[in-house]
Amino acid sequence: MGLFNSTAPCPYCYTEINPRRLAYRCSGRHAAGKSQCKKEVDRVRLIHFSDSDPYWPVITPIGSASTRCPKCDADAGPPMCPECHSLLPAEYGADSALIGLVGVRRSGKTVMLSVLDAELQTSVANRFDAAIDAPGGRSRLARDLRIYREVMLKADGTLPAQTDSSGSGKKEPAVYSWRYSRRRAMGITRTASTVFSFYDNAGEDFETPDNALSQTYLGATSGVILLLDPFGFPTNRARANARGATLPESGPENVLDAVTLVLRTAGKIKRNRKIKQPIAVVISKIDAFFDGISADHPLRQPSSSRPVFDESESQTIHDHVGSLVEQWGGAGLIRKLEHNYATFRLFGASALGAEPDYSSARVNSRGLLPHRVAEPLLWLMASRGFIPTTGD
Repeated sequence: MGLFNSTAPCPYCYTEINPRRLAYRCSGRHAAGKSQCKKEVDRVRLIHFSDSDPYWPVITPIGSASTRCPKCDADAGPPMCPECHSLLPAEYGADSALIGLVGVRRSGKTVMLSVLDAELQTSVANRFDAAIDAPGGRSRLARDLRIYREVMLKADGTLPAQTDSSGSGKKEPAVYSWRYSRRRAMGITRTASTVFSFYDNAGEDFETPDNALSQTYLGATSGVILLLDPFGFPTNRARANARGATLPESGPENVLDAVTLVLRTAGKIKRNRKIKQPIAVVISKIDAFFDGISADHPLRQPSSSRPVFDESESQTIHDHVGSLVEQWGGAGLIRKLEHNYATFRLFGASALGAEPDYSSARVNSRGLLPHRVAEPLLWLMASRGFIPTTGD
C-alpha cells in the first residue's frame, strides 16, 4: 500500500505529489463528431507562476478512469503536476533533486546560475558522456538565464540586473534532466536518469529572518547551494572599496543564520539536532583573490575532467577555502556550519573567471572564463549516489 501512496516533490512547485496520480491536458485532437476544446488561461498556472498563456483543458483521472478528455474525447497529453500544472519530464521520479540556490544581492548568484546553465549542457555533459537537457526550457528562469549569458558574451557584455523579490509567491525554477550510462561492477552498465531544478531567489529574500521565513520552498529542497560574497567578510571590505565593488548589505553569517532558520523551521528540527540536508557553501568571485596565492595553488587549478566526482580534490579545496575564510574573519561561520549541519562542504568558484568592472557592471575584456562553477552541484549529486565518486 505504501508504494502506491509514495510521493515525490514536483520539480517546478516543490509540492509533494503522488507519481501515480498525475494530471494531464487535453491534446486538442478531438474525436469525430465532437467539438474541439478551446485554449484558455489556466488559473492554476496564473496563481503559481503568473503565467497567462492559454492552454488546453486539464484532465484529472479519477481512479482507473480513462485518461481521455471528457469534453472532446481527445487523447491525453504528457503527464503534469496536479498542483501547478507543469509538464513533468520523462525522467521525473522519487529521486528528483531540488536544489535551492541562495545568495544575497551582488553575491553573483544570477551570474553563477547563468554560467552553470551553459556548463551543464557542455563541459559537464562531455565529462560524464551525459545527455543533460532543459525540458522546461521555455520557463521564464531558464529562458532568462540564456539571455543573460548571451548579453555577457557580447564585446561590451554587461552583468544581469538583480533578481526581483517574489515575496511569498513562487517563481518557476529552471528544470533539467540528466541521463547517462553508469558503469557498475563487473563492467555492467545501466542507464541512470534524474531530474533536478534550481530556484533563484532574490537577494533581499535572505537579508532578514522575516524575509527568509517566507521562502518556504527551501524546506522541500534536497540540497542547498549557499553563495557567499567574499567581500562581505570583515578583512576584505577595504579590498572591495579599492575595486569599486559594492559591499553586500548582509554579512555571510547573517545569511547563513537566515537559511538555517528556514531549514530548521520547515523541517521542525530540534535545537540539539543537525540539519540533514547537505549544504554546499560557495565563496564566489574567488578569482578576485588569485593575486594572493601561487599559480600552482589548488584553488587556481581547473576541475577534474574525469567522469567521477573527485572526493580527494574536493576535500583539499574545502580545507583551503576554510583556511581563507578564517583568515578573512569568518571563523564563526565555520563553527555555525559544524554545529548546525550534518553534511557541508566549502567551495571556491568564479562564474566570470576574471574580475569585471564593478562600477559599470561590465564583463572583463577577456570574456567568460568559468572556474569550478559546477563542483557544488556535482558534490550534491555525488552525495545522492547519482554520479560515481573516487573510491566507490
